[in-house]
Amino acid sequence: MIILLAVVSSLLILSVFISLIRNDFWFFRVFEYPRLQKIAIVLATLGSWLFFWPLENTLYIILVGGLVVCALYLFYNIYPYTIIAKKEMRLIKGGTKENVVRIFAANVLQTNTNYAAMLAQIESCDPDIIFLLETNGAWAAGVKSLEQKYPYQLLEPLENTYGLLFFSRLKLKNAKVNYLVKNDIPSIETLMYLPSGQEVQIWGLHPEPPVPGENLYATAKDKELMKVALKVRDCLIPCFVFGDLNDVAWSYSTELFRKTSRLLDPRRGRGFYSTFSAHHWFLRFPLDYIFCSRHFGLIAMKRMPKNGSDHFATFTQIAFQPELKDVQEAPMADKEEIEKAKELASQPVHE
Repeated sequence: MIILLAVVSSLLILSVFISLIRNDFWFFRVFEYPRLQKIAIVLATLGSWLFFWPLENTLYIILVGGLVVCALYLFYNIYPYTIIAKKEMRLIKGGTKENVVRIFAANVLQTNTNYAAMLAQIESCDPDIIFLLETNGAWAAGVKSLEQKYPYQLLEPLENTYGLLFFSRLKLKNAKVNYLVKNDIPSIETLMYLPSGQEVQIWGLHPEPPVPGENLYATAKDKELMKVALKVRDCLIPCFVFGDLNDVAWSYSTELFRKTSRLLDPRRGRGFYSTFSAHHWFLRFPLDYIFCSRHFGLIAMKRMPKNGSDHFATFTQIAFQPELKDVQEAPMADKEEIEKAKELASQPVHE
């Protein structure tokens, strides 16, 4: 039994070490995702070692010490997304109706045909803008009724699981679908006008993840995230970025995106809000995001119930309050990190 415990401990320590290696290949990136799961297994393994205490074998002592270091490192990574951490984005009781944005976003799962469940969730939230991902022609037809209520639209249904449908009841300007990295991976970019007349710049993303059998490298995802982060950094008006980023909140790429863009993450200090997988409670990761500039305060944010997709939808209410810009502290990238973001934004993509 103790030999099995030593093997498990060695594999756990190795999995944490591998996640520190900065490599685009999917094998290295996949170990960044289950840090919450790993800390639970590490703690359980440490508890198991107590049955064999005190330890006299030097190797076993080293393994236990390694597990303690791993537990501390993993907790350091997930701590900002626990309820005991400092909240990055201020909670406000409300805002003038003219400056509030209600946002519904969902990766619908292209093979999911429960259009009625998705429409029912949308209706229950009554959002101002809707962003649906993994939408093909069937999904465009299934939610066509939204076009009557939401006059501003960017519709790019595709059959490759990267189609998107964007609906807004708020006026848009210069709305366009971009292909920032690959000619089959779309994103959106548009100016939006709040009822008060305030301009807000928004980006909606669904970058391609590293997945064996599809794309073995994270290069395309990192490049898209950094290209948008640098655009946001140069943006002079209130803005936000949202969508399924196919990356966990505590990954190196997401952290670099956050620092480079100087956007706030409303989940920090409030919880994980894990959105994938809706089918497996033990394999859930925060993959769907909204990042906001310091001009916004958070009114409410929730993860929606199951709707047939492998992702949970999210519903977020934010309010433009310009005075918050001077009191909310934005993350900051140093010179080296900015150069790294620029390097990733200009790197060639593996085909």
